[in-house]
Amino acid sequence: MWHEIPAEAREGVDGLTIEPEAARHPDFRWVYTMGECLTEAWPSGAGGDGDVRSELVLYHGSFRALAEEDPDFDWEGELWETILHELLHHRESAAGEAGLDEVDWANEQNLRRLAGAPFDPDFCRAVPSGPDGVVKLESELFVESVIPENADEAVFEWRGRRYAVEAPVYANRAFVEVPNLAGGRLCVIIRRRPPWWRFGRGKKYRPAQVSLPAYPLPDDG
Repeated sequence: MWHEIPAEAREGVDGLTIEPEAARHPDFRWVYTMGECLTEAWPSGAGGDGDVRSELVLYHGSFRALAEEDPDFDWEGELWETILHELLHHRESAAGEAGLDEVDWANEQNLRRLAGAPFDPDFCRAVPSGPDGVVKLESELFVESVIPENADEAVFEWRGRRYAVEAPVYANRAFVEVPNLAGGRLCVIIRRRPPWWRFGRGKKYRPAQVSLPAYPLPDDG
């Protein structure tokens, strides 16, 4: 499989190592790391970063653990996805970019949110949105709605239509799961915009995570 990848796509990668053990997430033991890209930058003669070399690591135990849980686990598909993902990490490191690192970090923060652990509420802003303003993380979809401090609903667009959800009054930041759109995979991130004269006063709100249905709004025309 490794040698089926064109040599130019593997340039700078010194090898692929298979580790027998499973790599579990340190906080969430049901989450597994499938692979890693271990990268080093060798200094150039001019004193800056020179050649970027990487080694890809696959954790066979992680694949095996997931296969034991799912009889339909697609070994080949998961292997290809992991290898290509880590190769892209290498290419971005060689180019001095950090796109996939930011996506991985955002996925980590969303996992913490779903698990009820502390998380950075701005994680979606680390990932570019699509032309429709939707951010996709794994199978979840996020849209943002910025509302006045005293608003009781948050308006957003989904597939060319305007919708609204109730805005929790006790939170200046809320993650609202919408069960009646996108098969329940859509989350509206609500941010309350305080008036200018409230900036710096340090008022604190409790962030909210709720599930509320969206309702369509009439067309402006």
